Amino acid sequence: MSVVGIARSAGSQIRSTGVHLRTTSSHLTVISAPRRRKPWTEGFYESPLSAAQLAKLAPGALIRIESMDAYLMPGVRLRARVQRMLYRSTGAVGEPTAVSGVLMLPDRPRRHGPTPLVGFAIGTHGIGDHAAPSRLLSTGRDWEASLMAHVLARGFAVAITDYQGLGTPGDHAFMVGRVLGANVLDAMRAACNLAPDELAIEAPAGVMGYSEGGAAAAWAAQLQPVYAPEITLAGVAAGAAAADMELAGPGLDGSFFSFFLAYGAIGYAAAYPELELDPYLTTKALAQITMLRESNIFQAAVHGPRFARADRLTEPNVMELPEWRARLAENRLGASAPAAPVLLHHARHDQIVSYAHSRQLQQEWQALGAQVTLRITRGGLDHLTGAVVGTPIALEWLTQQLRKHAASAPADNVVPLKPAARRAS
Repeated sequence: MSVVGIARSAGSQIRSTGVHLRTTSSHLTVISAPRRRKPWTEGFYESPLSAAQLAKLAPGALIRIESMDAYLMPGVRLRARVQRMLYRSTGAVGEPTAVSGVLMLPDRPRRHGPTPLVGFAIGTHGIGDHAAPSRLLSTGRDWEASLMAHVLARGFAVAITDYQGLGTPGDHAFMVGRVLGANVLDAMRAACNLAPDELAIEAPAGVMGYSEGGAAAAWAAQLQPVYAPEITLAGVAAGAAAADMELAGPGLDGSFFSFFLAYGAIGYAAAYPELELDPYLTTKALAQITMLRESNIFQAAVHGPRFARADRLTEPNVMELPEWRARLAENRLGASAPAAPVLLHHARHDQIVSYAHSRQLQQEWQALGAQVTLRITRGGLDHLTGAVVGTPIALEWLTQQLRKHAASAPADNVVPLKPAARRAS
């Protein structure tokens, strides 16, 4: 790298550090003393509705809710009003599904106008039910809680989906974009149904996410014009979004991160009835897949198939079967344009999701007329540091988009809302 390049990178890191310091200090406004943890009931995640009853509900309709506390870390509670949600969403082939999630509202409701809502799409936590953010947040073990606290500190409400099968029965539809995007949008609908006195479905809203969450956010942007046109998206920030699963596979095959390929195989088999996985598993892979189905990402990284080849996991390689390739192609981003402005951010040397994904997606969306900005995450040396440096910058961009949208709205669209009752801390 040239001296000029090093100087620019250093300057970028200093600016990013400044953003971190400002947002970290703002955590002090949302942290409160711990209190006795409210555990979840396992039955909460099991829908009491039949498939026929679920189909009669609109996407985003609430099935059940329960109060919970959210913790930044064990013993450090976020000062927020938090509800665990079970809501109706839509699966990969259009079937109604029950998905869990969380709504976090700032501790003090706004006196005038609706609270801006941000759909927070989580990155990969794992695919075992215990890795669902609605469970992890209540114990202080969600590693994205700090990022969620940044959003809360801006005075925004945060709608978080667990994604299909993560928390609820069945395997998680890992990286099935059409599922993830719908889950994000329906969590936002569910949030507005849960807090109608503070949130308005037509008010400017945003979506943000990184890694798997980046793909989910990008899919939410692409699906919104048709799937959820009543949601007014002011902007979507998607970091390190894997836009093309067929492009992602070869880069992971045989690498330390090859367990993501196994996660993907489990996810696609869960989402599409015609895709079979278990009959093709090799004897060695069968035990590993069984473990992975109950794993969080740390367990998968330690005990999962590392440096493995896809053609050693299944015989034949299911990713080469026509029915699998057709579904992978269906979940390739770029076929239609988002209506909302989009910020794509990506570390150039990301070793898990190639930078080429974001570059390709920007070009394809722009060719369709979308407003897309691609920002190289300077100071992001790999996938992990790309999240640390890029996410606060993405939140700043999203905040500006929400402010622009609010400023351009007609004054008579701002309706004073009655303050909701404050929950006792």
